[in-house]
Amino acid sequence: MPSQFELLAKYNTSVPRYTSYPTVPFWNELTPDLYWEQNFRENFMKQNSLGGISLYLHLPFCESLCTYCGCNKKITTNHAVEEEYIDTILKEWQLYRNLMDEVPVIRELHLGGGTPTFFSPRNIERLIEGILKNYVRSGWEDRSFRG
Repeated sequence: MPSQFELLAKYNTSVPRYTSYPTVPFWNELTPDLYWEQNFRENFMKQNSLGGISLYLHLPFCESLCTYCGCNKKITTNHAVEEEYIDTILKEWQLYRNLMDEVPVIRELHLGGGTPTFFSPRNIERLIEGILKNYVRSGWEDRSFRG
């Protein structure tokens, strides 16, 4: 097992700032839908079988702007935007689930973008429960557990 100093030396490097997905070098407006779907299925199956997938949910709303922020965000105090935004994320997730030939093994779930706490606890719960419906928890001894 590497020491903390070896890990520090290995990972102490400059990397691009993650502010979009997919990252800019992978943007291609000419990618046909069928190719994209095939590519998604292949990569999902490979990653899912290697221990699971990581999900990032972009929640772009903030009530005020942080001076250091470089994220794609919407400054608003109108919390009525929560419901429609979560509905849209869950509809998009269903599109992905329709392309998955097996139940996803979710090893990480990240919320970010604006201020995730902009959303009410009830709406965050609805979002997470909608995403985690019918999945396998990665890292558990009994992989047959389904959420």
